[in-house]
Amino acid sequence: MLHSNRLHLRALEPGDADFMYEVENDAEAWRYSDTVAPLSRRILREYALNYDADPFSAGQLRLIITEEGNNTPVGIVDLYEVSQRHLRAFIGIYICKDFRGKGYAEEALKLIEEYAHNTLHLHQLGAKIEENHTRAVKRFSELGFKCSGKLEDWLSAPNGQYSNMLIYTKALS
Repeated sequence: MLHSNRLHLRALEPGDADFMYEVENDAEAWRYSDTVAPLSRRILREYALNYDADPFSAGQLRLIITEEGNNTPVGIVDLYEVSQRHLRAFIGIYICKDFRGKGYAEEALKLIEEYAHNTLHLHQLGAKIEENHTRAVKRFSELGFKCSGKLEDWLSAPNGQYSNMLIYTKALS
């Protein structure tokens, strides 16, 4: 269920701390999140060692996206703000630069959607997307997510400008 011919979504392991260090410290991606400072390997190792993989108790699920067969990490996909009461969650995804443009994001999103529906029995998924992040807007739209709202001037950039955040949602059937 968590794999395709090309990809496998697997649980976070303590050995993933170095890979997460690379991902979490990609300053170019910070504008799409609330990250404002680098994270240390020590913090990420502790996170990996103490990680609670139950999305309903932890409120999140982090999975490492790897190439099927060789376990090479290509990215991370998260379910966050997981609500057992309302049966919904938001998706976050990061694909490493060397693997972008190869269809990995779309494939990983399909796998996590299938898992959210068939295993977690979620009713709805959402994505928070910076309006100018055209690749993400296109990707989620192609996967059947609809723009459900806009938060104006919600995200700031280092140059002092603000951009809108779009909320995309998809009912799972």
